[in-house]
Amino acid sequence: MDERRIQCEFFIPIVRNSDKKPHQPIAWNLLVNEIRRVFPAGHSGPESFYRGDSLVPGEYEESPGTLPISDISRRYILAIPESKVNDLRLLLKMAAHTFDQQAMYLSVAGIVEFVIPTEEDGCL
Repeated sequence: MDERRIQCEFFIPIVRNSDKKPHQPIAWNLLVNEIRRVFPAGHSGPESFYRGDSLVPGEYEESPGTLPISDISRRYILAIPESKVNDLRLLLKMAAHTFDQQAMYLSVAGIVEFVIPTEEDGCL
C-alpha cells in the first residue's frame, strides 16, 4: 500500500530580499528541477504538484512591531509522502539561499512553520 500523502504549501517571493530585484529564470528552473528530483513519484498531474504561475499578494513583518511589507509570491502545493516532509524542509532551506530569503513560509497539512536556513544548507 502506498504511503499516505500530505499536502504541503509554500510561497517564493518574486524578488530577492536584499535588493528587491527579480530572481533570474534559472533560479525558478532549479527549484522545479529539485522538487522533481527529491519527489520523483507522483508528478502525474496537478493533484501531486501544483506550481503557481499566477502571482499571490501577501505581506510580512521584518521584525515584531514593524509595519507590514507588501510582497508578491508564487505559490507551490505538493502532495508528498508524510515521511518526506523533512526532505521538503531541507529543500526550502537551500531555496532560501538561492532566492535570498531570511525564512520560507511552509504549511504542512494546515500547520504553518517558518523554515530558516543556516550557512551550511547550501543552494539549489
